Amino acid sequence: MRSKDQLELQENGWASLATGLGKRPPTEHVAKLLTTAPDRALVHEINRDTTERYIVVAADGRLRVFDLAGNEKNVSAPGGWAYLGGVSDYAQDLAMTTVADYTFVVNRKMVCKTAPALADQAADPSYYLWINRASGTDGLNNPYGPGKAYQYVVNPSGGTLTGEVQRFDKLPTTAAEGAVYRVVGDETTSFVSYYVRRTGAVWDETVKPGLINALDSATMPHALVRQLDGSFVFAPFSWAPRRVGDETNNPLPGFVGRTIRKVFFYQNCLAFIYDENAVLSVAGDFGNFWRMTVLDYLDSDVKDVAATSTKVSILYDAVPFADGIMLTSDQTQFSMTNGEAGISATSIAIRPTTNYEVNVRAGMAAIGSEVYFATEASGWATIQEYSRITGGEATSASDVTGHVPNYLPAGVHRLIPAGDRKALFVLTDGAPNKVFVYQFYWIGDAEKAQSAWHVWDLGSGSRVLSGAYLGGYLYLLIDRGDGVYLERLNLQAGARPAAAPSEVHLDRRLALTGVYIQQNDRTQFNLPYAADTANFQLVRGSAFADRVLSLIDPASYTWVGNTILQVPGNQTAGAVLAGRRYTFRFRFSQQYPRKGDGTAVTTGRLQLRTWTISYRETGFFRTEVAPYGLESTVGEVIPAKVADFTGKIVGASDLVLNKPVLHTGKYSFQVYGDAAQATVTISNDTHVGSTFLAAEWEAFYWNRATL
Repeated sequence: MRSKDQLELQENGWASLATGLGKRPPTEHVAKLLTTAPDRALVHEINRDTTERYIVVAADGRLRVFDLAGNEKNVSAPGGWAYLGGVSDYAQDLAMTTVADYTFVVNRKMVCKTAPALADQAADPSYYLWINRASGTDGLNNPYGPGKAYQYVVNPSGGTLTGEVQRFDKLPTTAAEGAVYRVVGDETTSFVSYYVRRTGAVWDETVKPGLINALDSATMPHALVRQLDGSFVFAPFSWAPRRVGDETNNPLPGFVGRTIRKVFFYQNCLAFIYDENAVLSVAGDFGNFWRMTVLDYLDSDVKDVAATSTKVSILYDAVPFADGIMLTSDQTQFSMTNGEAGISATSIAIRPTTNYEVNVRAGMAAIGSEVYFATEASGWATIQEYSRITGGEATSASDVTGHVPNYLPAGVHRLIPAGDRKALFVLTDGAPNKVFVYQFYWIGDAEKAQSAWHVWDLGSGSRVLSGAYLGGYLYLLIDRGDGVYLERLNLQAGARPAAAPSEVHLDRRLALTGVYIQQNDRTQFNLPYAADTANFQLVRGSAFADRVLSLIDPASYTWVGNTILQVPGNQTAGAVLAGRRYTFRFRFSQQYPRKGDGTAVTTGRLQLRTWTISYRETGFFRTEVAPYGLESTVGEVIPAKVADFTGKIVGASDLVLNKPVLHTGKYSFQVYGDAAQATVTISNDTHVGSTFLAAEWEAFYWNRATL
């Protein structure tokens, strides 16, 4: 049976254990980013620090970067945009990972190749990128540092294999400069062969002459890097060539001839996933995927680890989890961890943990000690919550949509974690104008006090393309028909606009200052977007001292097109809050009498008499009661007036003429219907808030006794 506090329906709400169930925050208009919505674009967020955050849109063969105010940043591509060629579904075929100022871009259709012979003996173009936090000069006297180009020192040119010796001490003392010898090896080197080159008066370990040693940077992941002036550069990364050994003891990296699916960081290593493997760079040297010496295997050397499974497990995604990395294929989830002694070739392993068929398009989202991913079947999606049991290696995944199995439509394409809000936002093609919200709260490691699903409707005709949670705000890219807009919701407690003393619940909200037209005695407002004129409203801000938060009567609006609005009188005392109204509603579940242990009594007849709801800081709500489940009796309630005059106020004209008062208290209303048939709905489609703390009902109960 449902829990006592579970609802039949909840739309456009936000459920807080601390403050109660209230109307969700409104979306705030930030900027219009694009005139037309790109098809299957990839949207990625860059969270550089608390003061600099960006949105990256990959579409139409290029990358565009916007700050959170909607200002587009200059993005140059000195090497061109060819790496993004061959991509039609950017959301599926591209992947991005950001570390500090560097965003790695992976084309999942691009096969990694080697560069031609002798390419390792020529310098990379000067615009190639590399991660380095220090500053200095490389072997070619090129300056490097944060955000600056860097080149690996090239391999020495020329050189042929001069001869072989058994041991290092057998090398000739009079060898010519550049001479290369193969040291066959003996028991002191475990019979490992290696190559040395005469440089000055010393012998340096080197690579076998005549090999192809360089990677083709044009086919490898590229980097999008923020520059010191705030612009961005998209260019190939600089990858180290093979410097020692030969094809046997220092072979080509495993991803050559294959496609890379994801870039991630682990234990100070840049890592790729390809096929069923994860390969980690040399520790601290993010462009080097070769061994540094063949005489010994160093813990800091490159590591290539395969997933152990009886199934074909092509890896698609990787996220940090617990003390390691969680990876997933389309059917199996894996954990990549290392031992207590640190990361090494013998300690690192990828082990299977669970077997779920995963929606690889949506990928995985980590929140604290949990990882969430979507599975789909029969037109519906479920969200799995994967967690590691404290103090052990056992793992489990629970279906957090188990109590609402047919609630989330299939086609999930984005999971947006908001860790500090204890929430997960889900976007799906099955309901493109909606955001599905999962809120949860753990008490310790064992008890979950909240596990709530509900939905936000952002308006018919709109399409939510993507989103990101940054710094207490949920940012959404929404196709509104006339372009793609960046909008945000402030999820922080106590949020309110600067121009008003409390929250104003209007979507696409923005502050406008009108222009008074004296000859017509009208005030004109110019909008930055085409308004939904049937639901658009203007609310007076704090500057209107005698009518703060009152609604300018929509019946008086005169529209000049859908971007220019005129209203009677002089409304220029200060900023006016403008936007589209939306409806918050919830419906109570069927109620049952309960035994002392809390279990429901499902026999007999329960005749509901009254409902009483407790509310706080509420300016308006509407009760909709259908005693027989059909026609509703609607009552509009202004709590402050109820408290003043001890009676129900029908009609919300006070919200137009006067300033609303937010009140805290209780309100009772009649139902008089069979609990099995009656429906009780609470709604609020005004700009003022409403928050509900608790509800209770009073009823008559009859049950036929049997002997």
